[in-house]
Amino acid sequence: MHIRASQPEGAASALTTAPPPITYNLNDAARVTGLSRSTLYRHAAAGRLRLIKCGGRTLVDAASLRALLGVTA
Repeated sequence: MHIRASQPEGAASALTTAPPPITYNLNDAARVTGLSRSTLYRHAAAGRLRLIKCGGRTLVDAASLRALLGVTA
């Protein structure tokens, strides 16, 4: 006999992927792009990258990072 665990209707499966991030901290942005933190700051100073201050943290807007790199998805 096979017993199937019930899951509430509309509940997400544990195997679904997380949505893409909307921001990165500077270290993560540098890691995923291969660019240095200094280079990211230079792009921000030139207006090519949007940085967001939240509390004491500086976050990189993921959409502007993708635009800077020319990534569409």
